[in-house]
Amino acid sequence: MTIDKNSLGLVHIYTGEGKGKTSAGMGLIVRALGRGLKVKIVQLFKRDTGEQFFFENSGVKYLQFKPLHPYFKNYDTKQLESLKKEFSEFWNEAFEDMDDYDLILIDEVGPGLNWKVIPEELIFDLIENKPKNTELIMTGRDFPESVKEKADYVTDLAKIKHPYDKGILAREGIEY
Repeated sequence: MTIDKNSLGLVHIYTGEGKGKTSAGMGLIVRALGRGLKVKIVQLFKRDTGEQFFFENSGVKYLQFKPLHPYFKNYDTKQLESLKKEFSEFWNEAFEDMDDYDLILIDEVGPGLNWKVIPEELIFDLIENKPKNTELIMTGRDFPESVKEKADYVTDLAKIKHPYDKGILAREGIEY
């Protein structure tokens, strides 16, 4: 089976307050792998996730920027500046081989943009200058409208009900 890679190159955003943004992106990764596409996963602000263990053991290129998610840690100004610098170094290394992939997933871009750890211009540059036939998936809450306008797909996952509202925290193997 041969995929026409000239049909690739669109930009996807999975956003919203509902559960499933990362899961939707990972599902697309599995579908792409099943069709023989070469994929890369970049997770931001996460560590020790179930998908990490699976994909690392499957030989998929998998990177993590591991500082705590801004949603779970209150960074002061000095820490935030340090985090921005650390992120910039990570980003430059993470995307130096972009031409090697048919599909790239970047998980938790939205919060990085919202907390100004990721400059919007960096995402605009990525969208504009990514390889023509590389599909790009980005996930996370709080994407600015300016970034959503640049995407080909924007899916907003709405929260109707969530166990967190009852005090049930994220569970290993289900939420992470």
